[in-house]
Amino acid sequence: MNKSIRTRLIIGFMGVMLPVVVYMLINNSYARNIVREKVSETYLNTLDIFVRQTDRSLEQINDYLFKMSVLDSDVGLLMSFPMDSDVYTLTKIRIDSKLNRDVGVYNLIDSVFLYHKNDIIFGTNSVYNDTKKIIQSHMDVMTTEKNLALNDQHTWQVRADDLMPGKYFLINFIKASEGLYVGAIIKVQDINTMLSIQWSDGDIGYNGIYLREGNRLVQSLTESTTTPALNDELSKEPYASLTDYETGAAYLVMNRLSDMVDIDYRVVIPEETLLRDLLFFRNATLFTPIGFLAILLIYLFFMRNMLFKPLHELIIGMKKISLGMLDVRLKKNKSLEFEFLGNTFNVMAEQIKTLKIDVYEEQLRVKQGELKQLQAQINPHFYMNSLNIIYNLAALNDTETVKKMSLHLADYFRFIMKANRDTITLKEEMTHIENYITIQKIRFPNKLQCTFEGMEPIVNYPIAALTVQPFVENSIIHGFKNRKQLFQIHIKAEMTKDKGFILTISDNGVGFSPEVLIKLQNKEPLQQDEKSSLGIMNVIHRLELLYGEKTSITFGNKTEGNGAIVTIEFP
Repeated sequence: MNKSIRTRLIIGFMGVMLPVVVYMLINNSYARNIVREKVSETYLNTLDIFVRQTDRSLEQINDYLFKMSVLDSDVGLLMSFPMDSDVYTLTKIRIDSKLNRDVGVYNLIDSVFLYHKNDIIFGTNSVYNDTKKIIQSHMDVMTTEKNLALNDQHTWQVRADDLMPGKYFLINFIKASEGLYVGAIIKVQDINTMLSIQWSDGDIGYNGIYLREGNRLVQSLTESTTTPALNDELSKEPYASLTDYETGAAYLVMNRLSDMVDIDYRVVIPEETLLRDLLFFRNATLFTPIGFLAILLIYLFFMRNMLFKPLHELIIGMKKISLGMLDVRLKKNKSLEFEFLGNTFNVMAEQIKTLKIDVYEEQLRVKQGELKQLQAQINPHFYMNSLNIIYNLAALNDTETVKKMSLHLADYFRFIMKANRDTITLKEEMTHIENYITIQKIRFPNKLQCTFEGMEPIVNYPIAALTVQPFVENSIIHGFKNRKQLFQIHIKAEMTKDKGFILTISDNGVGFSPEVLIKLQNKEPLQQDEKSSLGIMNVIHRLELLYGEKTSITFGNKTEGNGAIVTIEFP
């Protein structure tokens, strides 16, 4: 028991802190009411400053809306132009630029807008489409003749919409011209977030913003699952002490009304937490510096060899383990607990070292198996196409061509059998493509041409077998539609700064259709009836397995002329 850290901590803590606790209890007996009064006054002043600043910001935004509606020449002239005219569009662009600039000037504004029943111009910090729907739906209602008669341009209105984060928001607008209004939107959630900063997000107390009617709070405008259940009546006193009718806990409640909108800012502080925390700091300031320093030095000296030093060694060992230094081991300690931790740490480090090697080897085996499985899928894909070519030639009784075709197919599939390994050289892949093109030329005499450019520096670069050939095959199947003109395929290699290279396969065919191009760019699977989809998606998966994020593949159409372009970047 003498070696137990828990026993030593209890004895040491009681011996050091007992005088401090006795002193705090004595002092707490007469200082409770004084501290409560002073602290409440401080928090109330903080809330008053926040409410005044917020109202001042709302008033400044009102001034901004008024100046925008009256002084801005673009706003004044906007509705004098036809909406389908170029002048209207240019004016709208200038206004949109101003709004997007001004929305960042005022930290409270979430959106500022110009509204007309046929058009909306706005800048926002929120989701664009959601904001547009909010402005449209609410301004359609608020600009009716009945609601316009009740509108006070100096008073903000509280509105609710499920598209708005936090649901509730403040809105105000000013009429700029006939049918055109300048307005702004402020999220109640943003105001409450600024208010929360004053109270450390619940560490000191709770805060909320409420919709009020007369002397009552009718609706909470902020979401909070921890706010206590208190009376909704507004007190005439600066602050009130209320009791939660569910838990019986006492709280100090402060309310402040806004002059610019019918809302109430409420701050609720648990009296127990308030008094405990503040009395601790008060008593700590009254404690003599010499006595505090003496106790601190004694306790630190006592804890150093018993707790801090072993913990420091354990933390350093853990950091080394996290950095991959698996050979680190801890020394034995005199304390029973740290001796157990040290032995357990050493055993776990040895186990991690062994396990890491086993996992790495298993990942290699899984990766190699997946690559071979993906590569094997390509062989029957081209095999069926080749049989179709032979069938068509045999049907035409062209025996000489069948013989020539058979020889090329033998070379082609001899490559397939030899390529049953992880990687081949780029030169072998290009030779294979030439053989494939020769086979296709037998089918389409004088109609196909394949050229290569920039291959010399990288002919020995290792790639997965059948990485490029599926794209050449895809070009012929889908791009070679006009059989009256020569179909050209061009394969070009360009070196990159990081000693890799970019391989571009292009043709002069019909190119990718918009639907297929979108799917390929998003790496979405193609329809099962779309030929060559297996080969293309297969190549994409194999490149990701081999190189990870170091490689990329893009699809597109030529900007000048017809044809498709496939670009592969190799690290």
